[in-house]
Amino acid sequence: MGAAPPPFAAARAVLPPSGVCYALVWLGTLASEIAGLPLAGDAAGLFLLLFLALEWPRQRRYARLVLLGFSAAGGLGIVLAARHGVAPLGVFVAGWRRGAALAAFYFALGALRDAAETSPLFRRSGRHLVAQPPGRRYAALTVGGHLFGLILSYGAIDLLGAMVSRARAEGPAGTLRARRMMLAINRGFCTVNAWNPLNVMTAVVTTAVPAAPMRLLMPLGLGVALMMMALGWAEDRWRWRGERERAATPVAAGGWAEPLRLIGLVGLVMVLAEAANAVLGGGVIAAVTLVVPLVALIWVGVQTLGGIARLGPIPGAPALPAWLFRRGRRFIARAPAFRAEALVLGASGFMGVALGGALPGGGLAPHLGGLPPLVIPFAVPPLLMLTGQIGLNPIAVVALIGAAIPAPAALGVAPAALAFACMLGWALAVSVTPMSASAITTARWLHVSPWRVSTVWNAGFAAAALLLAWGAIGALSLVMNGGFGG
Repeated sequence: MGAAPPPFAAARAVLPPSGVCYALVWLGTLASEIAGLPLAGDAAGLFLLLFLALEWPRQRRYARLVLLGFSAAGGLGIVLAARHGVAPLGVFVAGWRRGAALAAFYFALGALRDAAETSPLFRRSGRHLVAQPPGRRYAALTVGGHLFGLILSYGAIDLLGAMVSRARAEGPAGTLRARRMMLAINRGFCTVNAWNPLNVMTAVVTTAVPAAPMRLLMPLGLGVALMMMALGWAEDRWRWRGERERAATPVAAGGWAEPLRLIGLVGLVMVLAEAANAVLGGGVIAAVTLVVPLVALIWVGVQTLGGIARLGPIPGAPALPAWLFRRGRRFIARAPAFRAEALVLGASGFMGVALGGALPGGGLAPHLGGLPPLVIPFAVPPLLMLTGQIGLNPIAVVALIGAAIPAPAALGVAPAALAFACMLGWALAVSVTPMSASAITTARWLHVSPWRVSTVWNAGFAAAALLLAWGAIGALSLVMNGGFGG
C-alpha cells in the first residue's frame, strides 16, 4: 500500500474521445468564468453535448429517461420563451453553458476523489473508526461518514462499508451491529449535503438562488448538520436501548489525528479557492472548479514521494513528473464513468435556464403572492423528500425552484432563507430517497432493499431532522427579515 503506484494501463492507452470532451468542458468553463471568455463557455456546452452523445450507448435506462424528460421540459420552455420574443438559440446555448458549468464542477471533484482512492490515510482512518468500542461506535462512524463524505462523496459509504463487512460477526447480533454501523455511516454522509463546499449541492443552490450569501449559509448548514447527526445518535440509542453489544477489537494506532486531517484538507481547498477568487474573480464555485484538481495533483505527488521515501527509488521507475502525467491521463480515461452525473447536471442546468426564460420576469411570484412568506421555505424540504420518493433528483427540483422563484425577495422571502431551505432539504431528501446512491450502496452492504434503508429505517430520523430543519429555517428567516411576516 505504501509503495509508489504501479504503471497505469489506462495511461498508456489512447485517451477515449469522450474523456477528452469532458476535460474540454472543464477547461472551457474555467476560460469562461475566470478568464472572461464567453465563447469558451458556449464551447463547453457543446463539448458536454458531444460527451453525452458519445456516452449515450452506455447510459443506464434511468439516465436516458432523465435526459429525455429534462430535454422535453427544456424544449417546452424554449418554445414558450420564443412566444415571449426570446431568441430560442440563445436560450439553448445559455442553458447548456450553465449545464457545462455544473458538470465541470463535478469533474473537478472527481479529481479529488481519484486522489483519495489511493491515499493510505483514508484506510487507516476507516479502520480506526470501525474499531471503536460500543459506547462511542455510532458517534465515531457517523462523524467518519460525514468527514469521508466531504471528499469521497458516496464512495465514503463503500470504503467504510467494506471495513464494517470485514469486522462483521456472525448471527443476529452481528447483523444488528452491522445495521447500526451502516446507518450511522449513511446518516453522517447524508448530512454532508447540508453544507459541503465540495459538493454539487453548493453549485446547484448557488445557481438557483444567486442572491443567497453562501459564505454565511455553509457554516450555518454545518451547525445544523452536526445537530442532525446528534439526532441520529439519539434515535439509535433510544431504539436499541435494550440491546447489549460486544466489545470492539483494539483501536488502531493513529488515533483521531488522521481522521481530522480530512478537515484540514477541505480547509486548504477553501482557503485556496478564496484566494483564487480574490485574485482571478469568477466566483467561489469557479474557483473551486480550478483549485480542486490542482490540490488533487499535489496530493498524488505527496503519495508518490511518500512511497519512494519508504521503499527507496525503484530501478526503472519514472520520475515524479512522469507519474503525475500518467495519473492525469488515467483520470481523463476514467472520466466517461461520470456519464450519469454529467447527464443529470447538464440537463438540469439546461432545463432551469429554459424554463426560467419561459416564465415571466417574476416567475410564479404573481401566483404565490398571497402566501405567508415563511410557507415557501418551509415547503422546500418536504417537497424534496416527497419528490425523491418518485425518483426525482434534488438537482432537478432545486433547479425548478430557482426558475419558478427567481426573485424570492419579491415575495418577502429572504434569498438566504430559500437557499438554506434547499440545502437542508437536500440532506433530508438524500436520507429518505430509495433511488439515491447512498441508499443503494448502504443496502448492498446490508443485503436488503434500498427502500428499507431509506424509507423504513431512516423514517424516524428524517422526521425529527425535518422538525429541526424547520426550526433553523424559521430562525434564519426571523433574523434576515426582522420577523416572520417579512
